Amino acid sequence: MKTNISLFTKIATRSLLAWLRVVIPGLLLSVVGLIVSINIIGSQPGPGYAGARAVGVGAVLGVFVLFNVAFWSCLLFVISLAGFVLFPSLASGYTIKTALFLVWDNKLGDFFIDKISDYLDRVWLRGEKQINAKESIKALKLEVQKDTNTNKLQKRLLNYLLKRVRLDDVDWQAPPAEIKHAILEKFKVYIGEKLMPSKLVIRLAMILPIVLMILALIYDK
Repeated sequence: MKTNISLFTKIATRSLLAWLRVVIPGLLLSVVGLIVSINIIGSQPGPGYAGARAVGVGAVLGVFVLFNVAFWSCLLFVISLAGFVLFPSLASGYTIKTALFLVWDNKLGDFFIDKISDYLDRVWLRGEKQINAKESIKALKLEVQKDTNTNKLQKRLLNYLLKRVRLDDVDWQAPPAEIKHAILEKFKVYIGEKLMPSKLVIRLAMILPIVLMILALIYDK
């Protein structure tokens, strides 16, 4: 038990570092992108910038003119603004996958299998007969939420597993023991796969504003 606590603490720490390594540079790029784009757009001659600060039809026309005279800067502004939502979202997804990979790497899969097994027993002990995958997942998520012996990271991983593991082809008309065995086998297979998290999407998301900054400085100045 103490070993599990120590390993989960290690996983939580490494997952937090993985989150920070995505969010911090991502938000910095967004801030720099906003500063660069605003400065370039603000220095544009003609009615476009003034029109963009107007209201109604004037604002629409102003934005249209700006996109024509400073296309890359306007695109950089939009992408940089979206980065404040995009990078935390990408970081959260990457963190969960990193934590799940560390669970596999530290051979902690049995902890989650035992938890799912206990939740299934509790559901059936209450006399609830789940007739399809959707109702079963809903009941299991409720058990995760009520589990006071599971920490926040473990609950996030359990909910992620419940979201990712497909139960559609389980025979829900079979005896409860067979249904339970089929469900647990699916979780074992999923956890048993070495799911190395990929940073490709994150890297592309970070490269894009840099490329747009270069294009804006070359063509919009």
